[in-house]
Amino acid sequence: MESGFEPRVLICCDCGEEFVFTAGAQEYFAERGFSEDPKRCKSCHTQYKKNQRLPHHQPADAAYHQSDYRSPD
Repeated sequence: MESGFEPRVLICCDCGEEFVFTAGAQEYFAERGFSEDPKRCKSCHTQYKKNQRLPHHQPADAAYHQSDYRSPD
């Protein structure tokens, strides 16, 4: 069964390392309608997704401080 896809070497936008976009992965992307090649290697993609799931916190200097509270006297 020939899919018509050839493995291609891509460069990760995060770490700059080469990774192989396999024929099977290309077929998977095509079946799901993705028109662009992946930008990240597997490990950087996993880390990117993990970071996206973390709750976003305020920077430490923007946090509430007890000294900012004034009593309503």
